[in-house]
Amino acid sequence: MRKVKKLVRKADLTVLQASQCLDAATLTELAKREREMHTADLLVGATEVAKNSLEEYIYEARAKVEGDYAPFIEAADQKQFLSNLMEAEDWLYDEGDDTTKDAYLEKLAGLKALGEPAAERFREDKERPKAARELRDAVAQWADRATSQEERYAHITPEERQRVIDRVEKVQEWLDEKLEKQSQKAKWDAPIIFANEIAKQCEDLKYFATPIMNRPKPEPKPEEAAPAPEAGSATPAAEGSAAPEQEMDVD
Repeated sequence: MRKVKKLVRKADLTVLQASQCLDAATLTELAKREREMHTADLLVGATEVAKNSLEEYIYEARAKVEGDYAPFIEAADQKQFLSNLMEAEDWLYDEGDDTTKDAYLEKLAGLKALGEPAAERFREDKERPKAARELRDAVAQWADRATSQEERYAHITPEERQRVIDRVEKVQEWLDEKLEKQSQKAKWDAPIIFANEIAKQCEDLKYFATPIMNRPKPEPKPEEAAPAPEAGSATPAAEGSAAPEQEMDVD
């Protein structure tokens, strides 16, 4: 058989190390651009929210200042406020159609500076009577407890009862004085007393009177046991109970 010789050739193989990843500088730059775009998107969204808030306030405030809020704003202020709303609306659909977030917020703050006091006076006119009724009920409740003759309050001392009565009278006088001054004011004047102040008085009265009137009744003291007799000594009962000896009759 014919032998075939294999020819083997050897040569150097050059190996190059490479990667599909970007270099660190490029990655840093791309990350920076991504953050900038994200920030810009957030600003665009916030600007739209501010614009919509201004638009909503213009329509809602105009309807309320001509309706529910009318008694709580003077005629001159109402006229000025309506004029400011009209100017803001015209600006919003003209040069303000595409502006900055701060510009919308500034316009909104300017409108609220005149509109919010009227809204506050309207809310207080509705909430103040309710808060006053709740405080009067609390005053009556604690006064009844402080003067009650029920058994559950029998352990409350007269001094403690008087402390509650004094506090109740003080709160009642405060409420009557404030409401009297409020009744002399026009509805468009700044409130003399606020509903949250009345609610705080109610809470303070509760925290003051509850520990006094709800103090637990003390437990009765246990009776002391009689001392045991000494050994070898007869008790008085035993001595008194001994039967006398009888003499036997002898016929």
